[in-house]
Amino acid sequence: MMDDAHDPIIGEGRHRYRFRRAWAKLPRWWNFGENAPGRPPQTAVQGAVAANGDVYVLSRGAHPVTVFDGEGNFITAWDKGRFSPFVHGLAIDPQGHVWITDSGSHTITEHLADGTLLRTLGSAAFPAPTFYGNPFNMPTGVAFAADGDILVSDGYGNRRVHRFAPDGTLRHSWGGPGAGPGEFALVHYIAIDAQQRVYVADRENNRIQLFDGAGGHLADWADFSLPSDLAIGRNSIVVAGQDGLSIWSLERELLIRWSRDTPLKDALNLHGVWLDGEENIYLAQFDRTVSKLTRIP
Repeated sequence: MMDDAHDPIIGEGRHRYRFRRAWAKLPRWWNFGENAPGRPPQTAVQGAVAANGDVYVLSRGAHPVTVFDGEGNFITAWDKGRFSPFVHGLAIDPQGHVWITDSGSHTITEHLADGTLLRTLGSAAFPAPTFYGNPFNMPTGVAFAADGDILVSDGYGNRRVHRFAPDGTLRHSWGGPGAGPGEFALVHYIAIDAQQRVYVADRENNRIQLFDGAGGHLADWADFSLPSDLAIGRNSIVVAGQDGLSIWSLERELLIRWSRDTPLKDALNLHGVWLDGEENIYLAQFDRTVSKLTRIP
């Protein structure tokens, strides 16, 4: 592992970062997944940073939830054998609870930080019919509104966004299959900004759609190829896709982009992105690694 002095520096101006490839250090013989015929790509898929600075990573490996300290050192793992091979999303709510979106079992689960299961939304035994619209059919992620509501992107088998009350009661849903405003080809991930606007990574339509909290369509943001995930910071939005990594202002003006035709191309085939309190960037990569971009003041 390189020390900080040997990590490459990328970017320019106020957007310079020290790039640590394979930042997350797993125990010997562990990995974030091994590809096998007939299975989804086995890789790290998403993560989040807890209030204490611990970094939670979700992967399709044998140990689906792994926890690291701020230097990338392994702390613990939990939920071996509990999830399907097609887990997809991890988020941490304001209470510090960890939410796992398991596309393969059509469920969303809420956990304490140590993995203790608190509740399950959805049922592996009773997925909604494909494109029918009701929750869930291969959901992909969750986000949390300021009022405590839970928004779910749903997903691979549905083309919907669902909004739940804090007690899990479904308030309403929106979306449907297609390429028009408010329609989706694949509802891949979801995020909410400080103004409570909802961002949906409509990956196969090569765009991110913006909505108000009731599902009213606000804008199409179509500056991407296969956008997989986005992370919203205090002053910027970071977008990860299979075309690379980009940073935008909150007004959606491009600040910097690293494409896959750069020397970092193998590290920029991305599935997930998230930020910590210092707005450092973490990447879940299809090459089964988790990397970190540390901001340089």
